[in-house]
Amino acid sequence: MASQLCLPVAPSLSSLKTVKPHFRDIQVGICVAIQRSDGRIHLALITEFKRENSCVTVEWVEKGVKKGKKIDLETIFLLNPALASAEHPKPSRSLASLSVAPSSTIRNRCMATSWIATIPQKNETPSEESLTVKVPSRPCLMKQKKSPCLREIEKLQKQREKRRRLQLEIRAQRALNVHTGNPNYEIMRMIDEYRRQLDSSKMSSLEPREDRRIYVCVRKRPLNQQETTMKDLDIITIPSHNVVMVHESKQKVDLTRYLENQTFCFDHAFDDTASNELVYQFTAQPLVESIFRKGMATCFAYGQTGSGKTHTMGGAFSGRDQDCSKGIYSLALSSAALLPVPFVT
Repeated sequence: MASQLCLPVAPSLSSLKTVKPHFRDIQVGICVAIQRSDGRIHLALITEFKRENSCVTVEWVEKGVKKGKKIDLETIFLLNPALASAEHPKPSRSLASLSVAPSSTIRNRCMATSWIATIPQKNETPSEESLTVKVPSRPCLMKQKKSPCLREIEKLQKQREKRRRLQLEIRAQRALNVHTGNPNYEIMRMIDEYRRQLDSSKMSSLEPREDRRIYVCVRKRPLNQQETTMKDLDIITIPSHNVVMVHESKQKVDLTRYLENQTFCFDHAFDDTASNELVYQFTAQPLVESIFRKGMATCFAYGQTGSGKTHTMGGAFSGRDQDCSKGIYSLALSSAALLPVPFVT
């Protein structure tokens, strides 16, 4: 029996030379051999090292449960001779021939659990219950294994970052090649770069209307099919609800091209995405209400041929057919019919 080979002794270890601690080799994260209360010896990971108390805290996993205990450095050096200082003589027998048992006198210590080792006689054969372990010559760092779930998450994250990089590269390439077939490609590129630097804000129907006697509004017309075919330039930018910018291409003496940006302010400025309803809300609708308050109002559209006057006042065209319900004329009549009774007196 293993108990026949383990003898409790007094706290003063006269038979064994005390091993002085050598803190250089003791560090958090290495594996050391420890002995359990039932006599088993196995490896455990050092998770905490207290120099002032000369003890370490070790942890291990047993049957899926994480366990730990505190052990003094004397026991660590006895079970792990490779951690002892080189100035101390190595034991004559290997650790595999040692049987370790708890000392009854030291067991009551509250700081840590101490252990006493005795060497069995040559004619005595250790029983099968006496467990032994081979301690590596050098302490090894325990490799932290990643769970399958964590590995899958890291894999998905790398794939997502790769897709984002590819998308950014594709967008940058498209931005460079968007006007490569245009003879005025260099000018259009400068206009696009200038627009990206602007802090643009489109006009919304939720913006409040100001009470003025005269409104001057401007509306941008998008390029039509013929102009797009001829690769004309879009040199008008509307960055806010009342600002219109005109980009004019200039040339220096050394033939270097540059942009001259002119800014104009109006009461309202509508870009090429504004609908007829939005234009009507901020232009003719206040005039309809003023008429029924016995006021006088005039609304007219001014511009060169093909600038979009008929589209705004009469309605949108679909081929040769015109949808008159979306024009300012029709919208003004609809508003007059829907006015409350106090207005119509």
